Amino acid sequence: MSHKNTLVLTVSLIMILSLVLTSCQTPLSTEQIKETMNAAVNQTMTAMPTATQIPTATSTPTPAATPTPEPVQYGPTNFPDNVDPLTGLTVADPSILNRRPLMVKVSNFPKEGRPHAGLSSADIVFSYYTGQYESRYLALYYGQDSTQVGPIRSGRYIDRWLVYMYQGVLGLMYAFPPEWSAIVGQLGSSRTVSGGPNTCPAICNLNLGISEVSWFANTAELSSYYAALSGADNSKPNLDGMAFNTLPPANGATANEVTVQYSNANLENWKYDSATKKYLRYIDSEDADGNISLIPLVDRDNNEQLAFSNVIVIWAHYETLNHIDTMHEVKLPGNSGPMLLFRDGQVFEGKWKGVKTDGPIQFFDKDNNPLELQPGNSWITVVGDISQSKEIQPGVFQVIFYTESYQG
Repeated sequence: MSHKNTLVLTVSLIMILSLVLTSCQTPLSTEQIKETMNAAVNQTMTAMPTATQIPTATSTPTPAATPTPEPVQYGPTNFPDNVDPLTGLTVADPSILNRRPLMVKVSNFPKEGRPHAGLSSADIVFSYYTGQYESRYLALYYGQDSTQVGPIRSGRYIDRWLVYMYQGVLGLMYAFPPEWSAIVGQLGSSRTVSGGPNTCPAICNLNLGISEVSWFANTAELSSYYAALSGADNSKPNLDGMAFNTLPPANGATANEVTVQYSNANLENWKYDSATKKYLRYIDSEDADGNISLIPLVDRDNNEQLAFSNVIVIWAHYETLNHIDTMHEVKLPGNSGPMLLFRDGQVFEGKWKGVKTDGPIQFFDKDNNPLELQPGNSWITVVGDISQSKEIQPGVFQVIFYTESYQG
């Protein structure tokens, strides 16, 4: 019994005794006094509240502070042996970097060849205009391989510059004679591998009904095919020049979406996904009535939507070489121009430079410091030097492709 309850009981007994002793009535018998006292005690005990236990104070643990990840930064020189200098990512097996990059021409038209195969495995994909509102891709593989890349199409003049800059091996399906001569003249015949009856498993015909969409490459096999050729040099090249940082540059503007419009029927659309910190690719689709809409562009190898860490648009001069606008000279080495970098949901203005004939395109900010990319894959679209860009609504950008001979 608590001290408080004992005190209440004692007071009650004193009051009862006082009443008994001071009563002016006939004195109570001993038995009557006992009964009266017992009744009072019972009544008092019933009225007493149950003692409430005072809770023991429990200290609330202070949440541990989440450590800020250290930024990862590489380039533009002195890349570790296990870091791909074209992505800024570590590779599981550094020996894969002891070779030339493989660069494969990928068709975007006719549309029967879509969805493309193997683009999600590329370090870099270049997109450029090929005439009559169409575009074509050149996919580069260095830090990882793809067992199926395509469908493969013919070469263009620009390919000889890009492949030479990245010291690669070109996989393609021939080219128009003047362009073929220029490509082989720049790269040599061994670094120019055109699909044929004796090139499988490097470049194979899957006989899908239309020749333009039937040829595909296996990049590991293409590397082996090249290495076995007489006079081939498949040693590790110096690919310094690009810079990477997990922290974005300062002074970026919000950029949740960007579209490069070659024409109303040829659209490259990217939407930023904050969960993955990548831009997801959408492509034009035309229904039976000719209406154009955007659909996710997937890789047929894994059925996953293309997602790129960096979307880069560079402005370069297209010199049209024929009256039907299907042959263009776009020389990148030794030249430069404006650019836009889309990364981390932001856009950054800068300048691209073809610093070396045999070195990657380099990117710089307005102060001529390296413009750092997000470590990961990059999609680089080469637009004409009079192409127009604008922010059509907050965070949504549009680039309309123009050349002197083509107004998209």
